[in-house]
Amino acid sequence: MSMWTAIALIAIAGIASEAYRQRTKDKLSRADQESLDAINRRIDSIESELRKRVETLERIVTDRSQDLKREFDRLDKTG
Repeated sequence: MSMWTAIALIAIAGIASEAYRQRTKDKLSRADQESLDAINRRIDSIESELRKRVETLERIVTDRSQDLKREFDRLDKTG
């Protein structure tokens, strides 16, 4: 095998390994992005639920005492 053949084979092997590494990196990147999207959807869901709860608590705190008693009774029945 001549020196030029060896150089060509080394170059081809380097190019092939870099292409494989890049393809594997892209697959992992897509999987990571999908995972992040799922986490963001879960966070949005939890944030929405917490907002509703805070609104309910604010309403309970700012209502008159009669309304407050009714709200506690309603919460006891549903909870």
